[in-house]
Amino acid sequence: MDNTLLEEKLTALGETEMQMFRFMLDRPAGAILTVETDKMLAQLLAEDGLAEVDGDKVIIPAEIRDAYREIWSDELTLKWRKRNWMYKCIEAGNYLYGVMTWDVLKDLFALRYPHAEMDEVKELFAATPVFYQWFTERDGQLVLNGYEKDDYYRYLLQMQGDTPFYIPSKEEVEELYERGCLISRESHAKLKDFIDETFGCGPDAAELKMARLYQAVNDRVRVNDAVDMFLVGDIEDGEKMKFPSDEAEVKFIELYMDMSRECRTRDNRGHDWYEMTAIMAEKNRTAGSDRKNAPVKRVKIGRNEPCPCGSGKKYKNCCGRNIS
Repeated sequence: MDNTLLEEKLTALGETEMQMFRFMLDRPAGAILTVETDKMLAQLLAEDGLAEVDGDKVIIPAEIRDAYREIWSDELTLKWRKRNWMYKCIEAGNYLYGVMTWDVLKDLFALRYPHAEMDEVKELFAATPVFYQWFTERDGQLVLNGYEKDDYYRYLLQMQGDTPFYIPSKEEVEELYERGCLISRESHAKLKDFIDETFGCGPDAAELKMARLYQAVNDRVRVNDAVDMFLVGDIEDGEKMKFPSDEAEVKFIELYMDMSRECRTRDNRGHDWYEMTAIMAEKNRTAGSDRKNAPVKRVKIGRNEPCPCGSGKKYKNCCGRNIS
């Protein structure tokens, strides 16, 4: 493998893949993997020619190990970091926007690299591996995969009008990438804790279920169907989970509805229900104010012209009588 190709493959690695690669670098005799996630990551490295897998044993070939130590530099580290930040920006866009402009993607990227030019943003986007790529360019817009069907993205654009895009914080971008939802939001955290306490599934499992409920809101799944999907989950024995009581079910639905109103959805360009309500109220207030304060167009009427009141008299002998 030549160094240019190796540079490209290395800088395209995600954070977990790079962590695995570096974990195996210092093990010339190879590493024995027991965790399924580690095996999967090792297999991805093998597919890129960066590792050799023999059962549970994984090794970085000597020539790859030596070349890495020769070519890896501060410049390549920065390139790798920028590519990984682009992956996170695209992932955030997946949860926030059904369709976005290049400027919005640049705004997301600028949260960490404020001096980046549009050309660099487009280059990084184009170089994003398929695994991290959720958007395709159409008509100058970045459209979420699947939203091109039946021109749904055009409907979104028309429906959203001039609603501004919500640009998240760096922390929210990281959270969406790592968790698939915003557990940091109050109503989300309450529902997660309720799931953990009610079903005793543990924080990690509760967080995974929250990510699926978040997705259900974004996919506009009906409440009853979302509850049913939640109860089915990843069961292996064919039995659905059950609420311990009717009160628990009512409480779950109540918390789910609170969470759904606080959910940042694609249909609203990343805004939640409360923010959209405020935006629409402001639009209506401004529109009403514009109508109220609109200048009155005055038409000059000649003194000898028929009076506009319909009397049949000349204007000067009717409504214009007292106007000098």
